[in-house]
Amino acid sequence: MARPRGTPAAPQKGTPAPVPLTRIDLSTDGLDPHLREALLEVIWDTLRISPGMVSADGNFELTLTRGKDDPEDAPVVRLNGLPYIRVTPQRLHELLRRRVR
Repeated sequence: MARPRGTPAAPQKGTPAPVPLTRIDLSTDGLDPHLREALLEVIWDTLRISPGMVSADGNFELTLTRGKDDPEDAPVVRLNGLPYIRVTPQRLHELLRRRVR
């Protein structure tokens, strides 16, 4: 039986399922410039992306945000919308390493 038009084909046997995009939002609200650069350096060292970029494998996207978070919680990093507050560069490295495939 033919597959209706516009429906995705079933994955080939032995083909890995597509990996969903992980969106990384770094809030700049209340963020010290030195700490911001340290966090961006961790992201660069781990994923080789800068703000506005998508990783070469298409698994990660990085954006900078403003106006969403309380500056007292800075730095705030969201991974697919899930907020992590008072994130240190070391903690961000751990969070990213768990998601790198």
